[in-house]
Amino acid sequence: MYRALALLLLLLLIAVPAAAQTTIHRCIGTDGRPVFSDQQCTSIGATSIMPPAPAAASSTAVDTPTGPNTGLLCAKDVAGLREGIAQAFANRDANRIGGLILWSGYGSGGAIENIRNMNELVHQSLLAVEGNEAGGLDAVTARPGNDAATRRAHFSVVRDSGCLWLRPPA
Repeated sequence: MYRALALLLLLLLIAVPAAAQTTIHRCIGTDGRPVFSDQQCTSIGATSIMPPAPAAASSTAVDTPTGPNTGLLCAKDVAGLREGIAQAFANRDANRIGGLILWSGYGSGGAIENIRNMNELVHQSLLAVEGNEAGGLDAVTARPGNDAATRRAHFSVVRDSGCLWLRPPA
């Protein structure tokens, strides 16, 4: 009896960390820039870009827009992804690239680490964005202090919900 109870408690303890993964909230800050947080958008003074939950069938609510939706950061084609990457480098803004990434499957730790890596990346000089939807996109940058050396950050491209999204570089 005690062994069964101990085994059940052990299994519950193993399952808790998997269930405790933090959700990454995609928001638009008051300055219009994308923000990613483990907190609800409203608690940090931002507006959620996730579509609102569908209203109940008996609801009489009017379908009025209440804020930005996913279309603000959604690339419809590879040219849109290229432009977003170029803007991120021009503004040294890792959150801009973060807004082009499909984050499903990443815990908060993985997303935060990827944003930190992208912050280092966008502070380099962008030379080109090469590639296509099938093979992915490479951000080709000049290595700091070495005019001849370049670095490639490869982003896979995935299609989801009618949009093209990046996956963080491996």
